[in-house]
Amino acid sequence: MNLGIHEKVGSERLYRAFDLMAAKDLDSAEHELNTGLDEALGQEDNVLSALFYSTLGVLYKIRKDFQKAWKYYEKAEKLLPEDPALKLISARLLIDVFGQFDTAIRRCKKVLEIARSDPPFLHQAYATMGLAQLKTGQRNLAIDSFIASMDSDFEGLMSASNIDMKLVEALLRKKIAIPECFAYLQKALAFAKNSNEDKFIDLFSRLIESFPHEDGPVPEDTIVR
Repeated sequence: MNLGIHEKVGSERLYRAFDLMAAKDLDSAEHELNTGLDEALGQEDNVLSALFYSTLGVLYKIRKDFQKAWKYYEKAEKLLPEDPALKLISARLLIDVFGQFDTAIRRCKKVLEIARSDPPFLHQAYATMGLAQLKTGQRNLAIDSFIASMDSDFEGLMSASNIDMKLVEALLRKKIAIPECFAYLQKALAFAKNSNEDKFIDLFSRLIESFPHEDGPVPEDTIVR
């Protein structure tokens, strides 16, 4: 009974912290998170502790203190070493901030091992791995990962908002895999139509309408920001 109450209180603290971060009151959010973390550690609740650590990582990422953000994500991952979401978060940081592409690729491969029946994680793992491979000059492997990321036409994703667009942008900037990028956007549009998401129907339609020819420049409005 006490554990259930503790988990409820911890969840409420997390929600308050996210509300405070949304309101840009980062100091109050940090106080809420540190208080909740102390409580979770005192109860030896690894799952809740990992949630507080990872949320502190989010907070420090907002503050652009990426070293501290990494420290908190790493603590969370040590508590939940088989959690695919934490591995993907850290992989993105390794790519975007620290430039450790090989380490990011290893984390993505681990996600592919532990989330074989979870389409959203598989999609993000392939897209993230492809981005890292592209940055290390492994173009063919990056294209293979890109193709794998749209396996089964994004079936299993909860929303069109879950469709990763960073790898598409990177490939288009380098004028690589143009037909595959076009197919990706077509599949994304079909998914958005099936899920009745007008915002993404409009987005993907506009991207397809302005899609670059293989021998021409990539228009600015084709690139997803």
